[in-house]
Amino acid sequence: MTPQEMATLHAKVSDTPWNTRSFEAQLAQRGALFAAQPHAFALGSVTLDEAELLQIATDPTHQRMGHARAILDQFETLARNAKCTRLLLEVALHNSPAIALYTNTGWLRDGVRANYYRLKNGQRADAVLMSKSI
Repeated sequence: MTPQEMATLHAKVSDTPWNTRSFEAQLAQRGALFAAQPHAFALGSVTLDEAELLQIATDPTHQRMGHARAILDQFETLARNAKCTRLLLEVALHNSPAIALYTNTGWLRDGVRANYYRLKNGQRADAVLMSKSI
C-alpha cells in the first residue's frame, strides 16, 4: 500500500486524516512499523521497548470482516520482532467499535486525555489511552 493509498483510505475513516506527505514522513522515520493488507493498514513507531500504534484504518466497505484484527495482529508481530514489550495507542472515546477490538485483543485502558481530538464539526473529543504488554 502506497502513502497515497493510505491517505485516501484514512480520509474515508478519520475526522482528522493524514495527507500523503504525513504518511511518507512517518514511514521514513527510524523505527517505523508498517503493516498492510489490501483493505487495511496499521502504522506506528518504536521507541526503545515500546511501539505506539499511530494510525489504523480499514476500508469502510470491508469493515466487520476481520481485517482490523488481522492487521492489528500483524502490527503486534512486527513490534515483537522489534523487541518491544509494550504497545500504546490513543483512540477516540466515541469510537466504540475500535475500543471493543482493542479490549477483545488484550489492550487495557490506562486513562483519558480530555478534548484531545478535533472533530470535523469543530467540536472536541476525548481520547482513551490504552496499552498492551506483549
